Parts: sequence; C-alpha cells; structure tokens
Amino acid sequence: MSKIQEALTELRRAPGVKGGALVTADGLMVAQSLDPRFHDEAVAGLTSFLLSTTCKSLADGGMGTCERFVLHATHGRAVFAAVEESFLVVLLDQFADFDGCKAEIDVAVQQLRRSSRLQ
Repeated sequence: MSKIQEALTELRRAPGVKGGALVTADGLMVAQSLDPRFHDEAVAGLTSFLLSTTCKSLADGGMGTCERFVLHATHGRAVFAAVEESFLVVLLDQFADFDGCKAEIDVAVQQLRRSSRLQ
C-alpha cells in the first residue's frame, strides 16, 4: 500500500469520516478510500469543478489561493484541502464533530504533502 493510500485509509478511521480522496485539479482520482455509496468519478468531477471555479474567483478578486474549502450540506460536509497540485477531499456525515476532525485532516494533509514530494 502506498503512503498516499495509507494516509487516506487512516483518515477514514476518524469518527464521522465517510471517505477521503486525493484528486488532481483537472479531476483525476489519484487515490481514494470512499464509502461504497460515493462514486469516485462524481467525487473527482465535483472537486475539479468546485475548486477550479473557486480558485479562479479568488484569484480574480485578488484574494490569493484556496487552501481549504468547506461545503456544508443537509446530510454532511465536504472538506477540500490543497495538497501540492492536488486536493484532499474529506467527506463527513452530518453527525461528525467538525472541530475534532480538523486536526486529523491537517495530519493527513501533511502526510500527503510529504508523500507527493517523494514521488
């Protein structure tokens, strides 16, 4: 198992985390550990669309780059965090302790950044 896959699998063990994935900016799935109800192509496509439009809007507004984006939905949250040229996507259920998950997401981001530099 690669270091990237290990980081995603470990993150998935956190309470309330229903999946994690590393997706390139153009929508290619690098690695994933998703609950079976999530379709990896849909996660990758949504990530690409949301982050490309968000990053462009921020750049056009002179606000810099997007480091983290949190989408709140009726049945959970999606957290998108920049990792080199890709994004970590973390899917949380509606009962997840978001503040408690932040530290675990940060650890995963650091592990993925180190792994990305090694490859």
